[in-house]
Amino acid sequence: MRTVDVINFFKKKSKIAEVLGIGRSAISQWGDYVPVDRQYELEVKTGGQLKSDYSVQKLNRENNERKQQP
Repeated sequence: MRTVDVINFFKKKSKIAEVLGIGRSAISQWGDYVPVDRQYELEVKTGGQLKSDYSVQKLNRENNERKQQP
């Protein structure tokens, strides 16, 4: 999950901080990608509108397995 995608979803870092119960400065320390534990929390708190890297990889694996079945 890219940090920029989370910011675009919530529009403001202050809203992300509020949802996660953290300070805005913590978000600035994320870099390009959201930490794994926060990815899961954001996926749950957005009702799956944002997907963790784990969920995306799992969905991709499941789709690939379906394509390979005769």
